[in-house]
Amino acid sequence: MRVILPSLLLLALGSYWIAMASGSGSPLVTHWAYLAITAVPVAFVVARAVRCREQRLVWGALAVGLVLWTAGSVWQVGADSFGVSVASPGAVDVLWLSMYPCALVTFFALGRPWVQRAGGALALDAVTIMLVTASIVTALILPQLLANSGELTGFSQLVFCAYPVADCVLMAVALIGAAVAGRRAGAVWGLLAAGTVALVVGDIFWTTAAANGTWAPVMGSNALYPAWPVAAAIAAWRPLPAPRRAQATFTGVRANSAALVAVIAGLALLVLNEWLSLPAASVCLAALGLLAAVHRTGLALTGSVRASFAAHRDRELVDDVREALDAGELELHFQPLVDVRTGAVHGAEALLRWARMRPDEFLPAVERSELITPLTDWVLDRALAAAACWRADGHDLGVSVNLATANLGEFDLPARVIAALRRHGVPAAALTLEITETAAVEDSRVADEVLAALDAAGIAISIDDFGTGHSSLVRIARFPIREIKVDRSFVLDIHNAKLPIVATSVELAHALGLRIVAEGVEDEPTFALLRALGCDIAQGYHLSRPLAPADFAAWLQAASPAPVRAAEAARTG
Repeated sequence: MRVILPSLLLLALGSYWIAMASGSGSPLVTHWAYLAITAVPVAFVVARAVRCREQRLVWGALAVGLVLWTAGSVWQVGADSFGVSVASPGAVDVLWLSMYPCALVTFFALGRPWVQRAGGALALDAVTIMLVTASIVTALILPQLLANSGELTGFSQLVFCAYPVADCVLMAVALIGAAVAGRRAGAVWGLLAAGTVALVVGDIFWTTAAANGTWAPVMGSNALYPAWPVAAAIAAWRPLPAPRRAQATFTGVRANSAALVAVIAGLALLVLNEWLSLPAASVCLAALGLLAAVHRTGLALTGSVRASFAAHRDRELVDDVREALDAGELELHFQPLVDVRTGAVHGAEALLRWARMRPDEFLPAVERSELITPLTDWVLDRALAAAACWRADGHDLGVSVNLATANLGEFDLPARVIAALRRHGVPAAALTLEITETAAVEDSRVADEVLAALDAAGIAISIDDFGTGHSSLVRIARFPIREIKVDRSFVLDIHNAKLPIVATSVELAHALGLRIVAEGVEDEPTFALLRALGCDIAQGYHLSRPLAPADFAAWLQAASPAPVRAAEAARTG
């Protein structure tokens, strides 16, 4: 259907145009062929809406609008073939004008992914194109309407002017959609834009004829109208690929380019006004379009300035962290990981601390800089040194270290980690590297190879903050992951709405053969509930706050192997 339909419809439309160009005045061409070449594509749009359930809203709205629009043509042209006059403006115009809001619903449904991503900037680009296009169209039709050789009433002038102006709205949205959609989905938008261009040109001729008193139900401009449903039918039967994130970088460039063309056209119209005395409404519309473009430029400039200030703050912050690292101001604290079933200390998570500010205030900037590599090596070295001391004191504990997403793009990370393990004499099985859920699901060949090398060395990989991202279970299942950490936001609310999420996470982890860790354990009832759910490891203030190395060593000495006493000692230690 997708291959044959365009050829058949274009062949039929071409044959109709050839017959019109040959000057054939036969009602078979001017009336019945016109209605057929209009109604058949509409039927295909309806069929697409019925057949494709997931796109029913998209094409269903357009199908309703085209059915109403075609019904108006059938009413007028069919009545004319039997010598019956249909008043226009009149009820037939209600059918024709009903098409526009329906088409807009389709356009907005199609463009919703880009609208959500681009927001106000994209809307301003569309407004610029719409206003400038409307200014050009009104410059063509208003002189004829104001001259009013056809002695139209004021209401008639308004109705006949409404068609090309409404066409401009559709065309502006379609053009910006084609610019934003790009190569993969742009064909659908390009077809819709081509159809709206045919509407604009046809309605300009229609309105001009009405203003000059030469309007008739069947005119040469009728040759253009069937191009709209034909283009819509072909567009409806084309596949609609979902926009990819990779296209977001070029979205602004294409939309800005389309708006720039509109700005140039608006400026040209204002310049021509010095010689042609264009209608005031056209000049005002062009000026409003330029004003929208200026506002859009102001927003872009403001965003650029903000981004520059943010980048400057990040650079200063990274420099401060680098100086703190060199000066020995950074330190590691350790928060115990306790076996939920036995109460025995399983290990500890190494947490970076800086007296001047919280980690979430400086780590994001560091993770976006080159400092993340030496900082990660420093954390690994200090964490493994502490683990070596614990093991020397008779505590067979592991240590968990957080990795940044950027670390997974470093080919030499496995070699550096293995070297640190050998330097401190800590077995690989005692080290767990935690990555965020977002990093786990990113499709990166380098990350896959890095994680595979770490797993081959015997180092455990853990997914931190599980449940807060957009995990692909298929991808997680094929990753060399040995542990899942349920995000603390779920554990804190475990006695209310989040219990099913935690319980499901425990079952999922065990089904995949993974260890499950719950962080954010704040009280004894939560600890007991996690034990009942079958959770493996717990972490939180109920057991212990993050402790400096000396305090953690003292805590270990005071910890008891008995489950109840271990939890009590952890809470008060």
